[in-house]
Amino acid sequence: MGAGLHEWPLVLFTAFAQTIVGAFIALTLVLLVRQAQSATNRIHYAMVILWGLMALSFVFSTMHLGSPHRAFNALNRVGASDLSNEIATGSLFFALGGAYWLLATSRYVQNDRQNRPLVMRWIQPLAKVIGGIEAKLPIGWQGVGRIIVCVAGLIFISAMSKLYMIPTVPTWNVVYTPLSFFLTVIISGSALAVVLLQLAKVDVLQRPLVLIAVIGAIVAGVMILMQYQFLLETNTAIFHAIDRVPAYVPLMIARFALIFFGLVCLYRSLKSAQLSMSLIGAALILAGELIARTIFYGLHMTVGLKSLG
Repeated sequence: MGAGLHEWPLVLFTAFAQTIVGAFIALTLVLLVRQAQSATNRIHYAMVILWGLMALSFVFSTMHLGSPHRAFNALNRVGASDLSNEIATGSLFFALGGAYWLLATSRYVQNDRQNRPLVMRWIQPLAKVIGGIEAKLPIGWQGVGRIIVCVAGLIFISAMSKLYMIPTVPTWNVVYTPLSFFLTVIISGSALAVVLLQLAKVDVLQRPLVLIAVIGAIVAGVMILMQYQFLLETNTAIFHAIDRVPAYVPLMIARFALIFFGLVCLYRSLKSAQLSMSLIGAALILAGELIARTIFYGLHMTVGLKSLG
């Protein structure tokens, strides 16, 4: 478990990034619903939290490299290195998502400047410049833009998963790695999307999103039981996989307890429309996923190239 805690920048980067991708996909689905289209501006204003968190997650990733300058060197082998591919696809998702948000929001800022003069005054000049670019785009570009960002996000998570599918690390080179990453996209992403929808005062698809998070948590529970059996049967001449995290069972119990109470808070927030309740719920769920990611890094063990033949 100590090794997992040592990798806390990667724990935060992976969990935050997966949550952000999931939340953006969820909000994209919400914007397909006719009832939500009248509140498109408020949903886009709330999206600023996604890109702020994404920027923070990249700060965490550079901390793992020791120096921010090394992040650029990590891009030297795009196509040949899984690490380079992860950083490249993550940067692409961030760039596309940020560009989409700036262009889309510029229109709403200009339309709402009379309603929110104090908030909009300092960003109005920038919005006007970006809005001039947005006005030249084809009608309906936002729908296409959101799909492109969603695809970029899924490619990013796929590249992230592939990075850890290392033949010499038997505890990572299994289907549980990509499955756990994409389950975080579903569970944490749905929870964060509910928070943003409540922040934007948009009562559309909140209940289905909570249900999706519940289903994701159930699937995660089944996966953990199967993974635990796999870890019991995996060992090398030096290590037993399960011994890498001696507190695996109590930690997983703590993880699912956090997720359970988080889901309860989210469900209660649907009835009371309390943003604070949904925030607590999403925070508890994210904390549970951070435990899962810490365990993941703690399970690192190698078998050596010779054993692979």
